[in-house]
Amino acid sequence: EEGSKGDEKGKYTRSTFRINNYEWLREKILNQFDNTSFKNFFKKIHADENQKDLFSELDKFADKPKTSLYINASKIGTTDGIGGMVVDLISNYLLNRRNEKGYPYVIFIDEVHRYAKRTTDQNSFYSGLTSIAREGRKKGIFLFLTTQNPNDVSSELLGQVGTLIIHRLTNARELGTIQNYVSDNTISQIMKLNQGEAILTSVNLLEDLSLSIRACGRSHKNDTPRL
Repeated sequence: EEGSKGDEKGKYTRSTFRINNYEWLREKILNQFDNTSFKNFFKKIHADENQKDLFSELDKFADKPKTSLYINASKIGTTDGIGGMVVDLISNYLLNRRNEKGYPYVIFIDEVHRYAKRTTDQNSFYSGLTSIAREGRKKGIFLFLTTQNPNDVSSELLGQVGTLIIHRLTNARELGTIQNYVSDNTISQIMKLNQGEAILTSVNLLEDLSLSIRACGRSHKNDTPRL
């Protein structure tokens, strides 16, 4: 335990200093469990027959071709910390499991800057996505990530990205994050993109491509309310 230390005889003794030093971490963990449903993520409660086991569902998805799995974890908490733990848990599990049938699949994550923040570059807490970006290809695991704030995404993760679809950006810091992926002419073009327009850049392309994207027929109900 963090509140113990070994003496000369190899026995553990209580260390008040260490207990006090890590008390903040203990309180943070307890607060997370007390104020969210995060612990319910790991066990069945109230004998609910409809409750699914996460890892079993991941195994069934990964071992079956031409299928999809949507994970809605909103009921266990909506904070970035909760989301980051869930994404990291799933990423590491999928990467480390034996993929005997070898079916490839794509992991879609929206607003990835919430779960792979630049501030955690030196922290292994969000190691799952970066590990998939580095090693997932040989296991048939690919990532499709979206973000409105590329500057907030871990540079370690962003550095593993091979293809970008870039919509309009005007903030200097956001532009600076992606400037190594595109030409100087493309940077100025990105600042002038209209709705439905984007730039496609990839390590597999000789030059950047301008895209005009047709509107989807599906209603997303995301229009800005009129005053």
